[in-house]
This record gives sequence, C-alpha cells and structure tokens, in this order.
Amino acid sequence: MQADRPTGESAAAFEDPPPHAVLEVLEVETFGSGGLAHYADNLARALAAQGHRVALLTTRVRELDAVTPDRGAGSGDGARILRRLAPWAQRLERSPRLVASGLRKLEALLDAVRIAVTVLRTRPGIVHLHCTNPAALVHALLVRLVAPLSGGPRLVATSHVVLPHEPMPLQRQVFGSLYRLCHAVIAHSRHDRDRLIGELGVDPSRVAVIPHGDYGFFASQDAGIAEKRQSARSDLALGEGDEVALFFGYVREYKGLDVLLDAWPEVAARRPRARLVVAGDPVRLPPERRRELRARAEGLGAVVHLEYVPFERVESYFAAADVLVLPYRRVSQSGVLYLALALGLPVVASRIGAWSEMLADGENALLVEPQSPGEIADAVASVLADPALGQRLAAGGRALAAEHSWPRVAERTAELFAALAR
Repeated sequence: MQADRPTGESAAAFEDPPPHAVLEVLEVETFGSGGLAHYADNLARALAAQGHRVALLTTRVRELDAVTPDRGAGSGDGARILRRLAPWAQRLERSPRLVASGLRKLEALLDAVRIAVTVLRTRPGIVHLHCTNPAALVHALLVRLVAPLSGGPRLVATSHVVLPHEPMPLQRQVFGSLYRLCHAVIAHSRHDRDRLIGELGVDPSRVAVIPHGDYGFFASQDAGIAEKRQSARSDLALGEGDEVALFFGYVREYKGLDVLLDAWPEVAARRPRARLVVAGDPVRLPPERRRELRARAEGLGAVVHLEYVPFERVESYFAAADVLVLPYRRVSQSGVLYLALALGLPVVASRIGAWSEMLADGENALLVEPQSPGEIADAVASVLADPALGQRLAAGGRALAAEHSWPRVAERTAELFAALAR
C-alpha cells in the first residue's frame, strides 16, 4: 500500500477503507461488455469484499450497469466504478475497415491518457490491466511513464490470451514488450505460462498462474430449473422433446463452428430429435464468411442468432441446452466454458491448451481431438443419448467450477499484489 495517499475529490475511489485493507488496486478494462468486462467486474468485487480498496476503471457505457441495481450501483461489494474510458470498442467492428482502424488507434491513445490521469489522481499501489489487444502496450507505457509521479505503482497484466487469435503484424514483439513492461504477468494456466516464457521471453519469475474465475453469476434466482428450461425453449422455438446442442459466444475462426457443422449430419442421423443452436456475434468475420456459416447452419435446421447476446439473455440459451460444444482449434481460456461448468451444462470440448490441463475426460467434460468432426459427433450423440452421462458431467462441472470461485481467485490475486507492494 502506498504511503502517500491522494486527497480531495480524486481520492474518492479509495475513501473510508476498512481497517484491515492492505492494498489499493486500480483494475482496468477498456471494453465495458462481454467476458472481459464480466471478469474484471467480478475480480474487483471479490477483492473489495476481502477488505482491499479497489477501483474499476471502465467505459462510460457499461453493460453490467443495466443488469441489477446491485451491479449498477457503482460500489457493489465496496468496489468503486470509474466510468471514464471511450465506449467505442464494441462498435468499431461495424465500421468500414479504414475508419475502424483509425478510430481504434485514437481510442487506444485517449484511453491511455485517461488511464494515466486516473493513476496520477488516485495513486493506487497496483495497476492491473486486463489485456487482449495491442492497445494495452500503449496503456502500459503511459502507466510506467507516470509511475514516478504517482507513488510508483506496480504494474500487473493478466494475459487472457497470450497472442491474438487472429494473427497481426509484429504480434510477438508487441505483446512481448507489453509483458516485459509489467512487474508481474498473470496466466490462467501452466500452458499459458509456458507460452509466455518460451514464445515471448517473459522472465519466469514474473509469471504467476492464477486460474480463471467461475461464471455462475449469470444464473438468475427468479425461477426454478424446469421453468427456465421451458421458457427458454419456447423463446427459441424448440420443442420439449428436442435434444439441444449449443454453440455460444463470439463466432471466430479459431472457435471451429465450421467443424461442428461438418459433424452435425452424423449427430442428426444418430439422434433424430437433435437440434443445434448457434448464438453469438461474428464480429471478426468478413460478411461473406458470416453468410456462408449462417446458410450452412440453417440448412442443417439450426436455430441461428448471429448477434451479440446481452447479459440478461445469456442464461436462457444455457437453460435450453442439453450440451455445450466447444470445437475450438486453439485456446487460452474461455469464459463460456466456465459458464457451462457453473450452470451444470455438460460440455464437449477440444483437447487443447489449458483445457487438457484442467478438464478430466469423462468426469467433467468429454474431450475430442481438434478439427475431428467424427469425434465431435460421437461425443455429442453420446451425451444426448445417455442422461446418466450428462448428469455425471454436470456434477463434475459444478465441482470444478466451485474450485474456481471468485473468493479463491481474489485471494490468490491479492497474495501476488501484496508480494509486489512490499
């Protein structure tokens, strides 16, 4: 914790701390919606609940503000919400390519300045960046630049993805430079830790493995399981006797929707009541690829919602499904997986990356080789045909999710922060 405390209005982010608080933390996420925003929100709240002074710097328009009064109050569980960043990120992908590129660079610069100003005003002991894109390098550079003027905060980055899923020029140089600017880097798995060290040259002593937190907070308490399932299936025009497989989340090439579509005719041949639901935003796909995937999926009788799914509608898709299918080609981690585990939805997933490390085949998921339509079809059909198997996977998933509770994640994160602050 910093000896020099801010005074006046700028100190509001850390006012009236409980007597046992030992850390002043500024969490930074620049999207305001989607999985990264949910992750940063839950971590900030969990750290604050453990007595630390926490502020979450985020966008001026934030998806979670509209969910419940508790989440939107700005001080849930003691975490202060600072809405100061440009809320453009989710809109830029809809713009023409050149316009989006220019606006994205301007947004990165403006956000970096606002992050640096916030660090100067609030003087936290820890600045924690949640990184998935190269703009984080600009943010980190300015934080390090103003650090001598703001009490010398320690800079931490969580590597939610080691490298971009869609390759970009100089990506190893950009992300390697970003992580080397940090006093510590958090990886969600040993697999990602090894990549940070081996591929990007990060000092092993600076990399800490802290698992992803569970996403059970998507579950509402306003109806029982049967009522949720019936309502969700009605909304999606699904029959009660249908056997529903779900593909959910941002639709990007590395997630392998095309591989699942290749597998589906065999699933349908073995399970005539099988229905596929595809829901998620194809934000990074060119228009022609979106049209191709939509046409293929609809040709197979799938329910297709290629659009961003807001927070309040997420649970209904999972309530309607019998199994979640994650046919990814590569992965660091996935909030969608943690959501399914927490909600007790059986999972079929590729045997890749961190998933090979954390999932036990036949206990909390069925694992298949990536890009193997035959194995995917076998696994999906097996879950749909065997309720006992589905129940076993659901129970195993819930048990695994409990090991990744936010209090546990926050405790390990606070231990890292405290070691840096000493």
